[in-house]
Amino acid sequence: MTIKHRETRTSIAHMTRVRPDYLEVVYHPGSKLSTASLREVRDARRELMGNTPYAMFSILPDDIDFELGAMSVDHLADDRRDGNFLAIAVVTRTNMIEMILKLYFSYYPLLTRLLVTDKEAEARAWMDAQFKELGMSGS
Repeated sequence: MTIKHRETRTSIAHMTRVRPDYLEVVYHPGSKLSTASLREVRDARRELMGNTPYAMFSILPDDIDFELGAMSVDHLADDRRDGNFLAIAVVTRTNMIEMILKLYFSYYPLLTRLLVTDKEAEARAWMDAQFKELGMSGS
């Protein structure tokens, strides 16, 4: 069975549904994570993936910025409530953003299958391992 990739863009990210249970989100250079821009990503993500459980792989550029107010909003609450997240891996090469994301995810506990790292290859291998543990093939 061939799966057509579906893609969309928001003001801060390019999103690709790689397969029905796997979404990749690549944030644009110079992006600013704000409550409004993350809401836009959430809406686009839900449009692409629907209510099907999926894993999400995100890559943040070195020059990404954030608004402090965005930290006080649980941007993943709807998907978490609906049980849509299987696993999340986030790659950021900026130490400050990595620490902020780890703090954010500790404040809004998501799930046990979560990785925040600065190594893309490690994150991809980790994601493959999550799919194997969940009994899902990479088709």
